Amino acid sequence: MNRARRLSSHARKAELLSAVFTLCGLDPTLSSEELARLVDQSRRVAERRIRKLKPGRKGTVDLDALGHVVYRWLRTSKYLDDDGRPLRLPLRGQGASLQSLFRETGHINYFSSGVEHLRNVGRVKKVRNGRYLPCAEVSIVQSLSPELVELLAQTINRVVATVLHNTSLRKKDAIRLVERVTMVPDLPGKEVNAFKLFAREQGGALIDTVNDWLERRRGNQVRRRATHAGRLTAGLHVFAFVEKNPK
Repeated sequence: MNRARRLSSHARKAELLSAVFTLCGLDPTLSSEELARLVDQSRRVAERRIRKLKPGRKGTVDLDALGHVVYRWLRTSKYLDDDGRPLRLPLRGQGASLQSLFRETGHINYFSSGVEHLRNVGRVKKVRNGRYLPCAEVSIVQSLSPELVELLAQTINRVVATVLHNTSLRKKDAIRLVERVTMVPDLPGKEVNAFKLFAREQGGALIDTVNDWLERRRGNQVRRRATHAGRLTAGLHVFAFVEKNPK
C-alpha cells in the first residue's frame, strides 16, 4: 500500500474512532473509567476475531471502478445489441472491448487487475471465443478483504454522520438525509430465510433505482477528475440484519 493510500486509510479509521467516541461521549451515564475499561475489552475481542477471520488480499479491489464499468456496459448503446442486451466483449481492441470500458470510465491503469477482479466478485464471466459477458450488477465479495473492512468503517462513520447532520439542522423545513429502520423482536426462526430473500429483492430494487439516479448525474469520469472541486461523495447503504434477542 503506497503512502497516500495508507494515509487515506488511516484518516478513515480516525473518523471511525471519532464516531465511536462521539456516541460514547453523548451517553451521560458512561464515566471515563468505564469507557477506558470498554476500550480495553473491545480491543481484546477484536484481536480474537482477527485471528479467526485471517483477512487476506489479492490486489486492491476498486469496487466503485468495477461498478462504473459494468454500469456503462449495460446502459450504453455502443455495448448493447439491437435488443438492448449486453454484447459479448473481447478483452482488448479499438472498438467495443473491456479495455475500452476501462478507458472510457477513467480507469485504464486498473485494466489488467480490474478484469481479474470483475471475475472474482462475480460481475463477468468468460464465454466462447475468449469474450466476456456481464452476469451480475452486484459485486459479491465472499471473503474478508481490506476493502470490506474499509467499507465497514465508512458505513459506521456515515451512519453517525447522518444522525448528527439531521439533528444539527435547526430549520424545521430543512431537507434531512433519510435514516430509517424497521424491525420486529419476535420473527419466527422458520421465517428467516424467507426474510433474507424478501429483503434482498426489495433492497436490490431500491439500490438499482438510486444507482441509476446517481450514475446519470455523476458525469464523465475523466472530466470529473479534472473538476473535482465542489463534488461530494453521495450514496445509499441498505443492509438487513438478524440477531438473537438477549436472554
